[in-house]
Amino acid sequence: MSLLSSMTRDLGIIKRVSINDVRLNNLNFYDYQESVIDSLADSILENGQMENAIAYESTVDSEGQIDGCSYTLLGGHTRYLAICKLYENGMGDGRINISVVEKPNTENDELALIMENNVQRKKSAEVRYNEIQMWSKIYEELEERPRGTKRDWIGSKIGMSGRGVDKVISKIENTSQNQSRRNVQLTQADIIKRLKTNYKSLNRTIELLDRCNCNYMKNDIYKIIAKLNVSAK
Repeated sequence: MSLLSSMTRDLGIIKRVSINDVRLNNLNFYDYQESVIDSLADSILENGQMENAIAYESTVDSEGQIDGCSYTLLGGHTRYLAICKLYENGMGDGRINISVVEKPNTENDELALIMENNVQRKKSAEVRYNEIQMWSKIYEELEERPRGTKRDWIGSKIGMSGRGVDKVISKIENTSQNQSRRNVQLTQADIIKRLKTNYKSLNRTIELLDRCNCNYMKNDIYKIIAKLNVSAK
């Protein structure tokens, strides 16, 4: 099954199963805030589970080990965590409604489905950038490339324009480059070079002070120049 067809298939059979039969998906890179989990738990307690989680059948975990679970989540991680929290606090029956779909053929298909199920999440630029990198990898491995540009295709997957994709990339990568520059360890030669630059600037400042008759400031400037001369030797 191709990636595109796997992402448009029916949601399959609906089951109500124990949370102990369901495992989280280790490919899911999203963070889940405790306040959001608590809010959803309150909603589920009052109104019941309004939307099904999505999972596929598997008796083994990502390492191929039998762990006692029967399903791996693709969507509804927050709902799962909320129901787990309710059950731990003695509320609810510890069961979750899931739509059971076919197991994705590849890791890329699985990752794509996880991201598709998180389109509506409120996300930081860093999370957006991570999504873009993931979708970019998936795009490069597609057997048949979709029409249009790569950036527009990625944008359609994460709910933004192609131009928005470029802006996110530029923002994160520029920030990373600036951080790298700040983390560069300065050498003694770098410091002396900066001191010499300051020395020239301060001498020009003395000339300006002479022009405006601001002699009261010159003594302080001379003291700084003297220190720079000593430090630069």
